[in-house]
Amino acid sequence: MEQRKIEHITLHLIVFGTIAIIGVLARQTVLHYGWGEFSSYLILVVCSIVIGAIYLNLQIAFRQLLSPTIERCFMRFESYRNKTVVAEIPIEHHEVIESAADIESIVSESEIENETPSDTTEEVSTLSFSESNEDSTELPKNEATSSIINNTPIEESSQPTEYEIYHATAMAEKERASQKKLDKVLTYIKQTLVLYLNETDLNRLCGYVTEYYLSDSLPKVEPIKVDSQLKTIDIMHFGWNIGKAFGKPRLQTATFIKRVFAHTLSDSEISTIERKMSHTESVCKIKLDRRIA
Repeated sequence: MEQRKIEHITLHLIVFGTIAIIGVLARQTVLHYGWGEFSSYLILVVCSIVIGAIYLNLQIAFRQLLSPTIERCFMRFESYRNKTVVAEIPIEHHEVIESAADIESIVSESEIENETPSDTTEEVSTLSFSESNEDSTELPKNEATSSIINNTPIEESSQPTEYEIYHATAMAEKERASQKKLDKVLTYIKQTLVLYLNETDLNRLCGYVTEYYLSDSLPKVEPIKVDSQLKTIDIMHFGWNIGKAFGKPRLQTATFIKRVFAHTLSDSEISTIERKMSHTESVCKIKLDRRIA
């Protein structure tokens, strides 16, 4: 141990001496170039701090990265492994000596106890018996207390936080409002187009509109053919009504109804549909309705 301390002290003295020499050389260099005394001493201090920091970082990196790698390389050699085993033997021998000393002390104490009078042994036995009874009665209490303490964090952690409660409530309210809006629009579609579509096409149209509302992209559709009583302006008004209720852009709604009602809007371009969706004409069956949702 003393030898190792001496080695560490010597190593530190060499390192600090080297740092001091480099700092002095840096000071002499700046003095040579005409710097002042204060600046030269400042350079000395800064150089010493920087080099000391570099040395400490390199030492940490060596201990954490390079030292284990180098040790694994040296462990391949049998002589190095034998050296490490020999270094561990004195430690084990020291532990054996300490355990033997503990055994001898216990034996000596037992002999002293055997030499004491019988009355003393009886008193000691009664005291130990009463203490064991007290320990046995206190043990369930301690176990119960520890179980309660251990269960408390679990129960507390299972309870949601205030933020989680508010967030869940807001999300549920948003979901209810969205579903209510969709139900109103689907009811409007069924009431408005029930005279112009058969049941299959009407249900298919409701499915397309639901997917259009819930998705940011346009759904894949098959064109639906409505009764000839509905004109181009009626379909445009229908598209504007549902797009307004959903809050969708006019261009996106125009593209959607162009795909769904391709037969009725075959002669109209998407740009024309977007421009004329909200136009009012005297002769039309489907009027503009801003109060659907």
